Amino acid sequence: MLLRVFFVLLLSLSTLFSKDLRRVSLQLSWFDQFQFAGYYIAKEKGFYKNYGLDVDIKPFKFGINVVDDVNSKKADFSIARETLILDRVEGKNVVALYALFQNSPLILLSLKNSGINNIEDFKNKRIMTTIDDASEVSIKAMLLSRNLDFSKLDFIKHSHNIMDLVNNKTDVISAYISKTPYDLKKIGVDFNIFAPKDYGFDMYSDFLITNDDFVKSDIYSVRAFKEASLKGWEYAFSHIEESAKLIYEKYNTQNLSLEALIYEGEKLKELAYHGNNKLGDIKLDKIQRIYDLYNVMGLVSHKIDPHKLYLNGDGSSQIYLNRKESNFVNKNQKIKMCIIPNIKPYSFVDDGTFSGIVADYMNLVAKKSSLKFELINTMTFKDSLEYLKEGKCDILSAAENIKSREEFFNFTKPYINVSLVLITKNSGSFIDDLSILKDKKIGIYKHYSFNKKLRENYPENGFVDVDSIDDAINRINRDEIYGYVDLILSSWNKIVEKEFGNLKISAKLNLNTPLSIAVKKEEPTLYAILEKAVGSISKKEREEIFRKWQNVEYKKEFDYDLLWKFLIIFVLIVSVIVYKQRLLKNMNDTLKEKVEEKTKELKQINQELEQRVKKEVEANLKKDSILSRQAKFAAMGEMIQNIAHQWRQPLSIISTGASGLKLEKELNGDIDDKLFDDTLSRIIDTTSHLSNTIDDFMYFFKPNKNKSKFKIEETIDKTLSLFNDHLNKRKINIIKDINSVTIKGYESELIQILINIINNSKDAFAQEKTEGEMYIFISAKNLEKAILIEVRDNAGGIKEEIIDKIFEPYFTTKHQYHGTGIGLYMCKQIIDKHMHGSIEGKNITYKYNNKVYKGASFIIYLEKEQNIEKK
Repeated sequence: MLLRVFFVLLLSLSTLFSKDLRRVSLQLSWFDQFQFAGYYIAKEKGFYKNYGLDVDIKPFKFGINVVDDVNSKKADFSIARETLILDRVEGKNVVALYALFQNSPLILLSLKNSGINNIEDFKNKRIMTTIDDASEVSIKAMLLSRNLDFSKLDFIKHSHNIMDLVNNKTDVISAYISKTPYDLKKIGVDFNIFAPKDYGFDMYSDFLITNDDFVKSDIYSVRAFKEASLKGWEYAFSHIEESAKLIYEKYNTQNLSLEALIYEGEKLKELAYHGNNKLGDIKLDKIQRIYDLYNVMGLVSHKIDPHKLYLNGDGSSQIYLNRKESNFVNKNQKIKMCIIPNIKPYSFVDDGTFSGIVADYMNLVAKKSSLKFELINTMTFKDSLEYLKEGKCDILSAAENIKSREEFFNFTKPYINVSLVLITKNSGSFIDDLSILKDKKIGIYKHYSFNKKLRENYPENGFVDVDSIDDAINRINRDEIYGYVDLILSSWNKIVEKEFGNLKISAKLNLNTPLSIAVKKEEPTLYAILEKAVGSISKKEREEIFRKWQNVEYKKEFDYDLLWKFLIIFVLIVSVIVYKQRLLKNMNDTLKEKVEEKTKELKQINQELEQRVKKEVEANLKKDSILSRQAKFAAMGEMIQNIAHQWRQPLSIISTGASGLKLEKELNGDIDDKLFDDTLSRIIDTTSHLSNTIDDFMYFFKPNKNKSKFKIEETIDKTLSLFNDHLNKRKINIIKDINSVTIKGYESELIQILINIINNSKDAFAQEKTEGEMYIFISAKNLEKAILIEVRDNAGGIKEEIIDKIFEPYFTTKHQYHGTGIGLYMCKQIIDKHMHGSIEGKNITYKYNNKVYKGASFIIYLEKEQNIEKK
């Protein structure tokens, strides 16, 4: 009975305790392995619990889409790949908290004996990937960077069995660099690695994500999960073997060996800290670069703001405090603080106010933690250390963590690293190594922590304890000591402020003093709060503090000797100026005469130039007229050729019908009425078609120079009708996407432009000897302020070295007998001068029917103004 009561009481206490924790879930993106070690560690070591969280780690199953689960709120957090950008484009309400890997672990592998040693060797080879792997831009960009045609690659479904590569069931396989290479090494198989980062495509991976709504509703839990998870990862990467053993014993659904888990941990640590980046770091410029790459490759259907992909700050400068820490802050309104009272500009008291670099850092800590500090005045640093030991103050704002102090204090991570310098008289030489001053006496403040460190590092030097920097400077001036070692800004401050013109900084030592906040051992909660606050100080905040104190100006007493020197120099300068003014006046008089003479000559030249310009303009206008006619004749020749093709079949029908009637008459002496009527109808219809073709031709050759209303769709169809025979013969497919819009303008000139562009595409297919499907896409869209007409193909595009010249007169890429080079030039002239629009040509890569194509795109913009009418 007592045992039952005990268990009921224990269960009740456990239930009550769990109610104090915020329950959240983490959905894993793959089966258990070191890839998720930080989250296991944060749970097992109690990091999540310390941050007020009860975390349910949900195992992975095939068929789960982790981003969809977070978007639909089935899970609070998950791990996403680099394709998170595409999820945002699709409108999924997810946001990244950090990127664990600075480079994607995703790679492609081939066997050494397969002969696939370069990306170029992938052509017509089988590549085994998952849908997610194949869609990652790092893989696509790596392949495209070697001009591989995706239509020539055979992607097959991933079996997740590395033996399929070994047994030649695939030629290339996608894998994680942290796992599969280990498996291949174990069975003695040599392989090639193709990593996107080696080709310049370093992508983030393993984003920790959550739902944007969760951020807005409970930012504290989001921040707590992020900080606790990063703490878990810091521990996991610092204790790889311990973490691997935990996964091996408790989270090992894949039955991985301990050795494999350790290997995975070491490889993932390299990816996480690549480039010495801060763990989980996300840089704005890199996110923008990744987004731009997706966009250039035609994978972004519409624009988004890539900066909103991740939570770059949450509008709060305060750190996250758990319940215990929050209670401490509420109960302890003032924390007694001792300081180093007399080392400008680091830490000093000015008119009763704590000032300096350390003071600025402590103000930041106070703001982030909501703690309030009460200054406890002491005379020396030694006094401050004694006060902290005796409990007269709770913290010491700046102190170095040395072993003798660890018995009494806890130290936060350092928030500033101070360089040490040597002060000597001006006569002293600059040195780069203190050991060369073995025969010199050098002063050190006896209570500084680096006193002992200097003596240990330079055992043969003669160091002397001094009571203060002033004591040291007096001894230097009396030649009792050669120099004095102190903090860099303190030394400079003393030399400048006190005007010790006979002193200088002679060396910067290879020793630094890291300063931390020292907290008495009896206050572990206070220490935890200060540790978080110091850790949250950003690089930008540190730089602002440093700049502020680096640029401090020091006031000096008025120097009358300097004034007299200045006055003498001033008089000399004025004398020189007066003398030069006289010289200039004489020169000006001479120049004035020459200027008047040259002015007369210029007037005469201008009159002659005006006549020459007039003649040149007339010549250019005549030249443009000739070019226009040449372009018209070139287009007309093309049209005549097309009309000839279109006429052959109708003329054959007419000839056959008439001959048939004549033969029937000669053989039978009479013609059947039905045969006669049918034949005449066919001849009449065919003749009508020929007449319409002539009308189209004549309308183009003798255009109406008055603006008229015409429908864009009908104009495009009219243009294409002139090409039907050639396009069908060459098996060129026309894909149209046209809004029905009526425009007022010159239809014949628009037809001429479209003929030129379509001809160029047709010729490009022939020149490039394009294999596979050939497309010409024609679209017309009614935009807010303009009409956009685009003609693009998949003929491979225009060579980059000539693309800037395509609108120049007489420039052509065709054989000298096949082109004049004036087509695109006149197209631009017509659009610019007659149609008040613009035309641009460029190369594009785009996706159609799940294939990626490259070709040329010509875009025509026509201003809307008042002349557009919707159908």
